[in-house]
Amino acid sequence: MINRALTVASGLILVVLLAALGWQTVQLARSETRIAVLARELGEANTRVSLLEADQQTLTAGRDALAGQVEACQQTIARVQARAADRVTIIRNVKVVPRSAAGAGTGGVVDDATCRRAIEHLNGCR
Repeated sequence: MINRALTVASGLILVVLLAALGWQTVQLARSETRIAVLARELGEANTRVSLLEADQQTLTAGRDALAGQVEACQQTIARVQARAADRVTIIRNVKVVPRSAAGAGTGGVVDDATCRRAIEHLNGCR
């Protein structure tokens, strides 16, 4: 009878161990499936990161180009404003001299110094 009790106990222990082994096998299979899903998701995330980095480089290059254009426009505006200020100065400093007696018509003409400044100004418009 002790032999039989030992056999039954051994059988029960073996069944419990096999059940535990089966449970562990199922858990291992679930873990492997989850690892495969995570690996796929990681690959997709890395692809998205690569695309975002490429977009960032494109946007940064575009931003830098626009910043260069803005700077060039600001320099052009400054030059135009300086030229406009020069024109105002030339016009405000005009000195009219009387026409020579040989010239026809009445009134006066602009003095030579003002004419030279105006010509230099206009020649600088190229």
